[in-house]
Amino acid sequence: TGEGGMITTNNEEIAEKARSIRNHGREKTKWGYEHNRLGYNYRMTDIAAAIGLEQLKKLPKFNEKRRKNAEYYNENLDGIDGIEIPYVLENVKHVYHQYTIKCDNRELIIHKLREKEIGYGIYYPKPLHFYGHLKRFATNDLKSSEKLSEKVVSIPVHSALTVEELERVVEVFTI
Repeated sequence: TGEGGMITTNNEEIAEKARSIRNHGREKTKWGYEHNRLGYNYRMTDIAAAIGLEQLKKLPKFNEKRRKNAEYYNENLDGIDGIEIPYVLENVKHVYHQYTIKCDNRELIIHKLREKEIGYGIYYPKPLHFYGHLKRFATNDLKSSEKLSEKVVSIPVHSALTVEELERVVEVFTI
């Protein structure tokens, strides 16, 4: 549904607060309603909801294709010097909305991806504790996250990738 999202909870208080925030802070009262908190217009249109419901039917297939794409990367990128593939615990079923690798030389990898006109993303260009509204939460030394933010890059993993496209991505790391 575009940039939409979903909240799930089994807590009625949280559910009511979420419904209020998505509807201009509106809350039901015995006289109708009042706006008791800051809220926004996050109400979904019927058309967006219909599209979302249809997309949800495809989600298991999309997730499985991304898992297969990630498996291809895991098999072909694991063990390459200077590259660290994602680690996933055995009892976890990852959906790979991103496939983020750690690179010793990220700039070189990005250069090669650009040369081959392969999309990539640096979705976490700096650690969260560098952002103004979150700085107050950085109570410890967070050097590991600072170093990691300089080394990660995400490569395409979406469900529409072909085998040939996956091979082109892997070539960046093997040639």
